[in-house]
Amino acid sequence: MITLGYWTHRGFAQHIRLLLEYLEIEYEEKLYTEGGDEWYNKDKKELKTNFSNLPYLLDGDLVITESRVIPVYLVKKLKRFDLLGQNADGSFNINEIAVLQVMDAAKDLIDQLNTLARVPSFKQEKMKIFNEKFLVTLEKFKKQLGEQDYLVGNFTYADLYFYNILKYFHFFYPEISIFTEYIERIENIPQIKKYLETKDNKVYLLERLKKIFYY
Repeated sequence: MITLGYWTHRGFAQHIRLLLEYLEIEYEEKLYTEGGDEWYNKDKKELKTNFSNLPYLLDGDLVITESRVIPVYLVKKLKRFDLLGQNADGSFNINEIAVLQVMDAAKDLIDQLNTLARVPSFKQEKMKIFNEKFLVTLEKFKKQLGEQDYLVGNFTYADLYFYNILKYFHFFYPEISIFTEYIERIENIPQIKKYLETKDNKVYLLERLKKIFYY
């Protein structure tokens, strides 16, 4: 069975969980408590890779690390090349470029939020920050989505990645309705809906964010 290792919060592993659920891959989680010794003093040293890090994915003797690499492995393992924007046989499709562009733009967006939300003045200035820092990029995503159901037309892994980022924005900005229909569309995908109803733990997201961010 596949094992996904990460801390006891969503962080950089949540979009991987969503992909595992979407692909209906049976897996188990190895969750580490921050500040504990199990990861730093034991598993990190024993992980059979030159790039020991969290999250990691174990598949038999294979060890895959880095949050942007693991999904590619999973997609290719199941030959669901369409989730990368490629053709069904894995050959090149122009949507593959669009997926990469969307992913990079989304990463920049969440990195910026992670940085700014750690600044003590964030809580008082968050609307000003939203209008000056985030609105322009979110408008670009809105334009990219257009009248489509998903970001590049058909559903891809980029949609799960962007969806997870939107959930963070909804935590910090509950008063702003953004991509409401899009979020509902993702959450109504049968596999994702089942996960949210049976496995998703909202507490460990909220408690984690309260500890490290100003909101």
